[in-house]
Amino acid sequence: MKVNFWFDPTCPWCFVTSRWYSKVANELNIPTTWEIFSLSIKNKSTKRSSEMQEKHYRSLRVLRIIQSVKDHLTNDHVYNLYTALGSQVHLDKQPIDSNLKNILSNCDIDQKFIEKMDDESLDINIEKSTNKAVEICGDDVGVPILLLNDGKNEKAIFGPVISTIPDLKESLELWEHFKYITFNENVSELKRKRTIPLGL
Repeated sequence: MKVNFWFDPTCPWCFVTSRWYSKVANELNIPTTWEIFSLSIKNKSTKRSSEMQEKHYRSLRVLRIIQSVKDHLTNDHVYNLYTALGSQVHLDKQPIDSNLKNILSNCDIDQKFIEKMDDESLDINIEKSTNKAVEICGDDVGVPILLLNDGKNEKAIFGPVISTIPDLKESLELWEHFKYITFNENVSELKRKRTIPLGL
């Protein structure tokens, strides 16, 4: 099994799912490629409030750093950077573009990557990655998006959207059911209202 996991560091639901998935991937040794998704590009932030546009703009500038890291460093660097940024935003409740020097240092990433925040040429690959996720999964989606490849079949799906991180036993059980749903071509959508508060 191989997995591609699309993320936007601003999405709290995606961050919870990534913590669940990381637990599973570490336990089962699943090779995983961490892919960039921009909710601001997907949702066309020009149609949003000025406050939301500002939030999306700050997010996009940080995504440029991640894209540059993805272009020049390793997949592990991308994952560690996502983890650090997600923790800052969703656990520490700090702006996504704060403490970047410390974050890069803790992730063993050169400070020079901060300069990439204003490199608009990186937006091309960010948009390509976002569009690829939409192409393989559908337009009516956000993140997380997971693409599973078992060596015979390759299928993508939005989700799972979960509120809290299960323990290892339940995480592995959820993974088995998730795989079945993902590879079952007769299933296109499962959804219900969120009744459990976000567990961050």
